[in-house]
Amino acid sequence: DLTLVPTLTEAVKIIRRESFDAILLDLSLPDSRGLDTFTQMRISTPDTAIVVLSVNDDFRMAIQSVREGAQDYLVKGEVGGALISRSLRYAVERQNTIDTLRRLSMLDELTQLYNRRGFFTLAEQHLKLAERSGRDLALAFGDVDGLKQINDSHGHTAGDQALRRVADVLRNSFRRSDILARIGGDEFTVLAIDVTQEKTDGLFKRFKKALADENERCSSGFSVTLSLGIVQIDHSQRLSIKEWLTKADQALYASKQ
Repeated sequence: DLTLVPTLTEAVKIIRRESFDAILLDLSLPDSRGLDTFTQMRISTPDTAIVVLSVNDDFRMAIQSVREGAQDYLVKGEVGGALISRSLRYAVERQNTIDTLRRLSMLDELTQLYNRRGFFTLAEQHLKLAERSGRDLALAFGDVDGLKQINDSHGHTAGDQALRRVADVLRNSFRRSDILARIGGDEFTVLAIDVTQEKTDGLFKRFKKALADENERCSSGFSVTLSLGIVQIDHSQRLSIKEWLTKADQALYASKQ
């Protein structure tokens, strides 16, 4: 099945709703040109194989696109259907191998969210792109309330179950383009993409309601809640993700007080 869209903006919108095996990406689109086109696409869908297509037979651009994550680089006018088909098939296989290795190094084994390494790697990329494009970002840092008491009263298996329940609700509450991570024992973080301050408030209220609904449905004998500190990222401050995470941690502390 083939989905054809004329602009990068439309492609990103579709990718947020649907999953694809591979993307054949023209670097000369009406609303984006050059390697920045690839960078934006890569950040929007880091787990999808991308083959770059360009009218510019520039070896340096080819090498740079591969260094940044493209699986192949093709030049218009020099490829036919058979070569494109083969390139896409190989790209999907290579991407599957990369995804397997990435899961081993960047995913938290218990929750299957990103771990600390995975979060900081992807979040820094999103922050740099958002600074250039002016996209709105919100960052939340939270911890599970009373996890030690759950462990002491119900056992560590119950504690693990509580962490997985939080992770599941996060996955169901946020979009595929958002970055969700467990970065410590009971610590979770979310980088929400393209959300204004007004949308941020509603987004995290919906998450808390979804977690409360999950507690009502679950018959485990204990409830799970997550305290959150949330900051809207101000690009004019030029801070790193670690610095913004510190601010979110301070907001969490203030909310608990």
